[in-house]
Amino acid sequence: MAGSFRSSSSRASWSGEIGARRSPIPYRVGPLAYEPAVFCYCRKKAALWISWSDDNPGRRYLKCFRARDGGCEFVRWYEGPHNAFVQGMLIDLRDAVWALKRERADLQKALGDAAMLLEQQQKETAALKKEAAEHVCYNAKLKKLERDRRVLFLLCVALGIVMLARCLM
Repeated sequence: MAGSFRSSSSRASWSGEIGARRSPIPYRVGPLAYEPAVFCYCRKKAALWISWSDDNPGRRYLKCFRARDGGCEFVRWYEGPHNAFVQGMLIDLRDAVWALKRERADLQKALGDAAMLLEQQQKETAALKKEAAEHVCYNAKLKKLERDRRVLFLLCVALGIVMLARCLM
């Protein structure tokens, strides 16, 4: 009987996907926030959970609060079963919520990956801009040196002509 009681407290035991089987809706109250109190065999207030198994979706049950830590085997339904229509509807809604949560997680991961890629591309672009600026500066220096070389060459030619003209006189 305990196998048909499944709540958000038994997440990883439902499948290999850790956290994939969380309660599709958040609890509105804590597991001990109900009245009148029902006590388990340990004489402690039993915790109120919600089953999300296919057999009992959305159905609430009481279980020893310390069941995971060696508490007693107390388990009891808190309310009666749902009719077949409501049960089918809850299963469909549960599965839709879980699918949307998986899709959201996948989209968040893709967004994170895209943000990392964008950051990497921005760093590469900044490095290329710096390199291009260095090349522009280097090219400007080369042009200045080329201009200075031509001026020096023309001065040497002019000086040579003047000296040749003096020699011929």
